Amino acid sequence: LSQDSAGGGWYFHGSKPSPSKPRVGGMEYSGVVLAVGPQVKTLKVGDRVCGVQDVSVQQNPGTWAEQTVAPEKDVVLIPADCDISFVQAAAVGMAAFVSGDMYKRAKFPKTGNCRCLVVGASGGLGVCLLQLLSKHEGAALHIVAVCSGSNSEMVRRLGASEVVDYKIAPFGEQLAGGENFDAVFDFVGGMETERDAKRVLKAGGQFITVVGPMAGFGDRILTCGEWHGWACGLMSRLMKSMCCRRCTKYEYVMAGGMPPLKAVDFNDVVVEAGMRAEIAMEVPFVEAPLREALRRVASRHT
Repeated sequence: LSQDSAGGGWYFHGSKPSPSKPRVGGMEYSGVVLAVGPQVKTLKVGDRVCGVQDVSVQQNPGTWAEQTVAPEKDVVLIPADCDISFVQAAAVGMAAFVSGDMYKRAKFPKTGNCRCLVVGASGGLGVCLLQLLSKHEGAALHIVAVCSGSNSEMVRRLGASEVVDYKIAPFGEQLAGGENFDAVFDFVGGMETERDAKRVLKAGGQFITVVGPMAGFGDRILTCGEWHGWACGLMSRLMKSMCCRRCTKYEYVMAGGMPPLKAVDFNDVVVEAGMRAEIAMEVPFVEAPLREALRRVASRHT
């Protein structure tokens, strides 16, 4: 399981399952089409497919199961000439539109140099963004990854030029006094991350987050007060960024998109750009190994 293939369903699963109202978790899937409805025109039995279910708005079935059901319009057909495995296709689905959306929202210069900081670079989404940044065409990107020192070799292999170990000291403290950054990509969230980012961003730079002002957002069900606090905090940041640059020297961007996975996103970043997930572990579909995999995901240190 990649960190995000296992954990992606938590954010949208707000109700507690019970024997009378069971709930299947999970959002990402990949596999072979076993059956199609009579009105389906673009898929056939035997097709290799993948996707990310919309379990919130459309309330489609979860994917932590041997089989699932998905609307035809939400299923991504894996091209015949794409050699991606089913494990990779499921693991990379969430990153295809989350990390892909962050990359697309960044305002890279066409020429010259551009400094990028990735906070949470060794997570399931961060490693995919590193790959996209490393393959960027245009300005030369200098990529600095913030992660545990134990993951430094991996993030360098995936494209990082430098590594900052957050366990030593806050990254804002470690990078203060050096050359500032054009863009900070945030997979961690929270006030501390935002405060450190402010210290190292250039005037006019971008703070691009998929979490917002609350660290670990999506890890658990929020109270009404917590939800409104997060939403109001996010909206105030977005409004100040758009309407009053005197209040903030940088652009605050909330990225990530919403499921389902779109075929264009999968083709752009997975098929064409070759983005792949780093698989932490693969387990059989039985209870004990699955519980261990989910425990590792919950720790956010896979």
